[in-house]
Amino acid sequence: MQSHEQRYEIQSKKPLEALIVKQEQKEGFTLKWLRINGQLEEPISALLLHRLKGPTGKLLLFLHGLNGMKEDLILLKEIAEAFEFSLFAIDARRHGERRRSLTAISPSDIIEGLSGTIADNRLAIDVALRNGWAENGKIILVGSSMGGILGGVVAGVDKRIAGAVLYVPGGNLAEIMAKSKESTVMQATKGIPSLLLRILTSQLGSIDPINYIDKISPRPVLIQIGKHDDVVPFETAMKLFNAAKEPKDLVVHDSGHSLPMDRAMYETIRWMRREFPLLMS
Repeated sequence: MQSHEQRYEIQSKKPLEALIVKQEQKEGFTLKWLRINGQLEEPISALLLHRLKGPTGKLLLFLHGLNGMKEDLILLKEIAEAFEFSLFAIDARRHGERRRSLTAISPSDIIEGLSGTIADNRLAIDVALRNGWAENGKIILVGSSMGGILGGVVAGVDKRIAGAVLYVPGGNLAEIMAKSKESTVMQATKGIPSLLLRILTSQLGSIDPINYIDKISPRPVLIQIGKHDDVVPFETAMKLFNAAKEPKDLVVHDSGHSLPMDRAMYETIRWMRREFPLLMS
């Protein structure tokens, strides 16, 4: 199986085109649903949102959670509205327009899908830069849950990302899979002997953010987690934060996996104002 880095290196050399599938204007924004093609393993469905006057070069790349979709980027609309960022997101493999059943899949299928999604997000950055939706030094990654986990890898390997905000992520994927109370994860790991899960750890290493989070430095990272999270267990989130290097910030909410979004957004904007004052003016 190819690593996500090998996948990206091969596919990034191929011509990429972003075809507009649907477009609409709503509440002062332009929304464009896209299909990214170019001899890829499979087409990538994407959504771009920006103010009516057009992109400013400032971009938030959003990575959604398990069972989510690219349209979840609307959670960040406040930042797009107040600070004129464009929002860009793709559907993870087996999600959204790329949806296939998440039940009855093997651990190797899970690893393959996550690895492919990491590479796909880097290809999305290529597309954003080539089309003028983003400029170097002005791309901030925001990932939630599964997107926070994968976002820790993407931000670690892709230096075009200026900083990262990770909501309810965790490190040590084998431990997350073994302990998570999320129904899809429990179904996928049901019946897998603990010995086999430990063996899988070596394969999970290439997509585990705990092996990449330190590589975000010296770029800043903000991690926000829930004290009572049993989906991505709290202790795995703390392991990820402890593995990160400075500059890093941690916000612990008195919540489970679902963070209080008003508070989480407030902390996100406050962090962005401090770390990227020129982008937030």
